[in-house]
Order: sequence, then C-alpha cells, then structure tokens
Amino acid sequence: MQTIDAQIQNALHQGSPEAAMRDIKHAVARELQSLDPKTEIKSTDYFNHTFIPDFVLTWGSGGQRPSRDVYLRFSVDAPLIQRDLKSLHEDSPAFISIAGGGRSRREPESVAYEYDDCLLSSTSTLEAISKEDSRTPVTQMLKASLLQGGKGYLIGAAAAEVQEAVSSADAALTRLDGPAVAASVRAMSDHLSPGFSSRIERVMQVMWVSQGGDAENFPGTHEMVTSLSPGELSQILPFLLSLEDVANIEFWRNLGENLALDHLQELEHWRGNRNLNLLVNANLDRLNARAAAVDQVQPNLFDELDGPPYWEVADSHLHLRCGDVDFKFVDDRRKIAHRTELGIAPRWFEIEHRLDRYGIEGIEFTSPGSKTRIRSSTTEGLRESMDMQALSEALGEYARVMAVELRWPRSRNNIEIDFDRFAVESVGSSISLHILAFLGLDLLYQAPSKALRSFQRFVTADDKFPWWNDKGARPGPLPE
Repeated sequence: MQTIDAQIQNALHQGSPEAAMRDIKHAVARELQSLDPKTEIKSTDYFNHTFIPDFVLTWGSGGQRPSRDVYLRFSVDAPLIQRDLKSLHEDSPAFISIAGGGRSRREPESVAYEYDDCLLSSTSTLEAISKEDSRTPVTQMLKASLLQGGKGYLIGAAAAEVQEAVSSADAALTRLDGPAVAASVRAMSDHLSPGFSSRIERVMQVMWVSQGGDAENFPGTHEMVTSLSPGELSQILPFLLSLEDVANIEFWRNLGENLALDHLQELEHWRGNRNLNLLVNANLDRLNARAAAVDQVQPNLFDELDGPPYWEVADSHLHLRCGDVDFKFVDDRRKIAHRTELGIAPRWFEIEHRLDRYGIEGIEFTSPGSKTRIRSSTTEGLRESMDMQALSEALGEYARVMAVELRWPRSRNNIEIDFDRFAVESVGSSISLHILAFLGLDLLYQAPSKALRSFQRFVTADDKFPWWNDKGARPGPLPE
C-alpha cells in the first residue's frame, strides 16, 4: 500500500480541488483511525482553513466526551505556525503537516514549548508510529494516547523517541531493562499531557512488578505504588479491556489489588472478551456480591451453548453466561427482591444427592395448606440433628422445597438457595462471585457434573488460581 505521503501527493495532483480535498482528508482520517481505533472522527466541510478545523476527534460516550480539533497544514514550520498557535491554542488543538519530508530546517520547538498543550506533528510521523506492532498494554496505550493527549513538537528527533518507546516499552518491561524503561517514561512525560503519561506509567509499574521486578527499582518519574487506586482503576479499565488479548495473568492479578464489583458496574455495557474474563477470574477472591439472579435465557445468534463460560457487563450489572444460563450479580439483595414464582420448587428426593456436598443450616418446605421453615440449633447442621427424609414424607408427596440455607466451607456467612425466585443470596455480608454461581449451577439449574467441572476450570483459569484448591474451601467431590 502507498505511504501516506504518496497518497497525499497523488490527491494534490488531481484536476478537481474538491476531489483533492476529499482524498487527502480520507487518507489522513484513515491514518488517525489506525493510531486509535476508538477515536470518532468527524470531518468538517473545510480544508486548511485559518480557524475552522479539518477534523473534530471525540472519545468515549456520554454527554461530556473529550474532544480535540485537528488542523491540517502544508507545514508546521515557524513562523507560519506561530500565528496559528497564538490564535487557536486555547482549545489545545493538533496541527498536522501534510507535506512530505522529515526534519524541518526551522523547527518551531521553542514556539511549541510556549504553547505546551498543543501538538505539532506530520502525517509521515503518525504513520511511522502507527505501523509499530503493538499487541500489549503499554504500546497500545502510547499509540492511542497520542491523538488525545499528545503535545509539543513531534517531528524529527522527538518523533524518533516516541516511536522507540512504542516499539520497545513492553519488551523492556519484560526484560526488566531499567535504562530502556526510563527512556520510554521520559518520552511519555515529554510528549503526552500529564494525565496520559501518568496513567501509562502506572500501568508500566504494574507490569514491572508482574514480571518480578522490585517496586522500589522501577525507573519512573512518580512515586512507586504497587497497586492502582480505585480512581485509577475506573479511569484505566475501559482502555485496558478494549486492548487486544493481554494473556499475562499476573498482570491482571496485580492490576486488580483494589478491584471491586462497582468498578465493573461502572462499565455499564461491555461485551465479553478474554481480557474481561482474565481480569475477573484473576481477582475472584476480591470480587464479592450479595446475591445472584439465575435465568435460563434464549441464546443469541452467535452464542455457543457448548462453549466456555464468559463474563460480561449489561445494564450496569456484571453477568456470567454459562451456555443458556445467565447469572446477574448484585451488591444489594433488594435489587432482585421483586423476582417471584420464576422457578419450580423441587421435591426433596430430587435435590437430596446434590445437597450431600454441603452443610444444611435451614430449610423451607411448602405443601398444600402449610408452609414450614426449620433452622438448625446445633453446629452440626440439620442433617445431623434431624431425619430429613422422615420430615419430607410427613409433609406429603406434594411437599416442595422452597429454599435451603447452606454453610459454605471456611465462610463466615451462610448462603440461601431460593428455588421459588431462582436466586442465590448470601446471608450476611457479600461472598465471592464464583461461589454464588457454582451453587446456582448445581442446585437451581442442576447442571451435570461435566458442566460443573468446566465451570471450575474456567474460574481457576485451568487451575492457575486456587479458588477451588484451598483445603476445606470447596464443596464435596462431584460425582463421575
């Protein structure tokens, strides 16, 4: 494919000014999009205008979306650009040169320094940076941050520094190469606004520790903190989850030291992907909920009923999909209190063999004309202090189990399985998501052992996490 400079030269040599303007803007827009695919690019009806931008770039969603004006210029050399900077600098725009060539003979670096929030660059510079292969967090963040947070004179030697940071930052972190990491940090600090450079540096710190580096030896400009704060997580998570697959499990584990359910709820809507799966599964000991609503859903067109489970966020709730079973996790039991008569209460013999894996603390039976709720008054639970079969027979063949209260091994709280509302709820404080989901699959959905084992493999990332391996912190063995 032709370089961006060649495309622009071909466009300029057309006979029609309108066609030339159209083709140049199309070529530049494609280049901007390749730097940050999440950018929304709106082209104006003007070209190389004095005070009307050629493009308006926006990011994110909602009413207060960040934006940046982009002005195309044939050159960003001084003194011509000085007039533009003086009159347009208040909105921190970007000025992009579309003239071919490299280093300017009259570099306006001192002028750019005076208007430090503005970006001066060229199409060839942006093309060179965008072509750098980047499949890992830091390089993708660097590339995507240039349009929104880039500043200063980014041509020639300065552009080379940023390009080197993009191409080598992740490898330098993997090798724990202090000088190379320090060079990348300096390039970010010099050519990205503080908010962006600080954010990327914090991710670099997490990666440094993930690779076994000593936190105190990280060669950064900010004080080393081994974990991201809740505020930083809220800012960084949407970007990290949108990257191509980041398979470094320790990265997600270190990233989530302060992760909570509300950080995922803030995503509002997020389709399942591998990064979200790894983030949640790597931090299940930190992610708790009060309850989970369980529903059997109509599969989407592209759903694989035999495929592995996955996490997603819908309507500001974290969901887990296991085939055609959907779990919605809530931090307040009242959010699912309205669910009534959704499930079919089973008879005792239908679930007795499944309940053998747990300690029963309480049970609620119902039959025509009566309802009975019994709680254990001993530490051994109901099974040891009462003949459950005799009780079920005494209530008659139409007796149904409306709810059971179970004791989870090594947990301070009991868990109630509500068969009528098809919900799993913690009795007390919040409890880990995977425990709620496992009980829902086992007792409400009555999933086969194969599906339960598949779920266990999923949440432990094929046994890389100990959520089912701690002594006593798991249910009884599953039948073959």
